[in-house]
Amino acid sequence: MRITCTQENFSRGLAIVSGVAGRNINLPILNNVLLQSDKEGLTLVTTNLEIGIRTRVRGKTEEEGSFTIQAKLLTEFVGSLKKENINLYLKENTLTLEGENHTTKIKGELAADFPLIPEISEDNVVLLATEEFKKALSQVVFSASSDESRPELNSVLFELEGKNLTLVATDSYRLSERKVALGQNIKESLVLIVPVRTIQQLLRVLELDQTEETKMIISENQIKFSFGSTEIISRIVEGQYPDYKQIIPKKFSSEISFDSGLLAQNIKTTSLFCQPGINDIKMSYLPETKEIQLRAQNSTAGDNLSKIEAETTGQLGEIVFNYRYLLEGINHLDGNKGILRLNEASSPALLQSQDNKEFVYLIMPIRQ
Repeated sequence: MRITCTQENFSRGLAIVSGVAGRNINLPILNNVLLQSDKEGLTLVTTNLEIGIRTRVRGKTEEEGSFTIQAKLLTEFVGSLKKENINLYLKENTLTLEGENHTTKIKGELAADFPLIPEISEDNVVLLATEEFKKALSQVVFSASSDESRPELNSVLFELEGKNLTLVATDSYRLSERKVALGQNIKESLVLIVPVRTIQQLLRVLELDQTEETKMIISENQIKFSFGSTEIISRIVEGQYPDYKQIIPKKFSSEISFDSGLLAQNIKTTSLFCQPGINDIKMSYLPETKEIQLRAQNSTAGDNLSKIEAETTGQLGEIVFNYRYLLEGINHLDGNKGILRLNEASSPALLQSQDNKEFVYLIMPIRQ
């Protein structure tokens, strides 16, 4: 193995793949990055057996070969170098990196021991506009459960039908749904559950390897996202996703139109007086005075009442929310104007943007 590449390209490639390599005591080689040099350049691969990431780095190959090196060490070392050409060559299970003013030798492990990343046949391929897809993912992934004992909720639901992709995530306290228009018609409806860790890695890597189009390839138990010079392969979660559609109300008795920035700021202010661990804010909506009121109080800090002008129609009432959940929903709305639709104090409320109805955020109230 002998190849020359630029520090900038090598460092960027390592940043892309290093996210899934961690400290694995039972299988230490999973802490490594696989380096493969061939006539087309250098390929970098990491995996945690659930997610695999592969990216290509341009380089001039003199001798083909492969080797694995601890990902964290190599990423930090290459990232610390100045922009220069780096010569890499392998000798006696040691990778040597040479620059203008340094020669560094790093020990590693044989590539034969590194787990293979599965290949997926391209029978089901979906093309997505990267920026729209990235934004849609960011609008739902934060609602997924962090409880790994419930893998179907520690995931994002993908529903493909006709010319639409619907993304859904929920932790049972709030739910995000985002529809994405596809450029092609899906021949067969597909429903799959993708682990939240995969989506988090996908969003991270899409920021580093920016491209206009993302290709999504779906098999029976795996999914691959391909864009630019990078591929992310992940398992699909087995199981049944909850029937989320039945909990979304069809009708509402009240509606509030508000300035997103103004409401978000007042929620932050009022939240300073919430009861610790409960994060409760009481929202009163008053159609006659065209306003909403936010209130929080606790015996230690005191209390706060904020009044905000808002176009309020329907019945007056009050409801108690976890302010963190409400604030996260508002922060993910498109544009400056939002709509909050409500029923009685024990029913879920629906949050949307006035500009983009493709994103729906459902939030359960705190029952008093």
